[in-house]
Amino acid sequence: MSRKLSRRSFLKGAGVFAAAPLATRLDLFRTFSKSPLLQDVPSVRPITIQINDSPWFAGFEALVDLYVETTGNEVNLDVSPFAGMLQKSRNAVQAPESEFDILNLNEQWYSMFYQGGLVAPLREIDPDFELDPNIIEYDYATRWDFDLNYSGPNGELYGLPINGNIQLYFYRKDLFEENGLSPAETWDDVASNAAALHNPPNMHGFTLRTNPSNFEFQAYLVSHGADIVTLDAETGEWVVQLDTPEAVAALNTWISLGKNYGPTNLADLDQAANLALMNSGRLAQVHMVSAAAPNFQDPNQSIVVDQVGAGVVPAGPARRATMSGIWVMSIPTNLPAERQQAALTFLKWALSKEAQIYYSQAGAIPVRQDVYEELSDDPALGWWMSAVAESTPYIVGQVRLAEAPQFFEVLDRRTVEALIGELSPEDAMMEAAREVHTILQQSGYNVRDLRS
Repeated sequence: MSRKLSRRSFLKGAGVFAAAPLATRLDLFRTFSKSPLLQDVPSVRPITIQINDSPWFAGFEALVDLYVETTGNEVNLDVSPFAGMLQKSRNAVQAPESEFDILNLNEQWYSMFYQGGLVAPLREIDPDFELDPNIIEYDYATRWDFDLNYSGPNGELYGLPINGNIQLYFYRKDLFEENGLSPAETWDDVASNAAALHNPPNMHGFTLRTNPSNFEFQAYLVSHGADIVTLDAETGEWVVQLDTPEAVAALNTWISLGKNYGPTNLADLDQAANLALMNSGRLAQVHMVSAAAPNFQDPNQSIVVDQVGAGVVPAGPARRATMSGIWVMSIPTNLPAERQQAALTFLKWALSKEAQIYYSQAGAIPVRQDVYEELSDDPALGWWMSAVAESTPYIVGQVRLAEAPQFFEVLDRRTVEALIGELSPEDAMMEAAREVHTILQQSGYNVRDLRS
């Protein structure tokens, strides 16, 4: 067990479970221990879960503590920095027997584990397993269809979501009310609101994450009618879409919003910097992950407590799109049946409605639609839970190919080159398209020729 001794102080600093809004931790333990669903959990052998060290870890740790408290089953947590997660996962599934009973797989690279048969289909572990329809599938991140060689509705279940992190639009509702502004419905609205409130350096109208840029920028692409790549199911061809007018328009929108209303260090802003801008009261609007919401409510790090609102990511000319940035938990294939059964026992329990409500109170990001809807009226959580509930019809999965990390590196580099003026938006997208096209060709995909 490698649970860090400093985790409690981290939890308090993050303002998550230490400030559970509906009940104290002990009261919640007592409530859940009486649930018939939780009392029916069988006794199984101890399991080890690989988990990343992140802002949502504290909520997951609280959920694991609840599982241990109410079931008597033992769980060990192996906590790793994000940078080391992929290699540890690869090492585990390539060993004679995995050291982990459950792997925590990021959306940007889970496909290689599904496609390679490195994690077990859940129905092979339990033929009677059925996915509760209230569990959000995040554009079928739970499944792999070997006919498509991609995620799809007809695919086999290989993983279950555990951190339902999608993008939201956050804004300073106090400033909007004072200035008679409405939350943005479109990127044009974002610009209009930003122009009304932009007063640097004390207040920036809007900002971007540029280090890296790919996660949020994909929402601009899709909302303008483009994507990095897409599969033509009729021809079986992969089509690069970065060389389209729609992709160039998306980049122009992104650059315009950032340059006109962002801070001077725009070209090197990471997620922590954007959180700090909002928490310090110097930012009017931002488009970022839903997991940021608890940070804005933490008085230990935010001066804008109760002043931030949340909504669906604004629409472009084509549609709304909120990109999925989730984690799924999967069970390695190289485990004996007893260990796989114990792992699935935990996953079934963790995704129950009761457990997910508790998980939400602990400051984590649930994965059930009924939980978001039930907590939409909660006085502490409803302001952003309701926004997630409204966002689920617009969830779009990121590219789910083994080569996706290479695509994202290309996108990160080319978008920033356009932002700082090293390339025109047209040239940046064309160069990105050529690089992605080459990656696909070299990997053996059937790829349609570029448009120009």
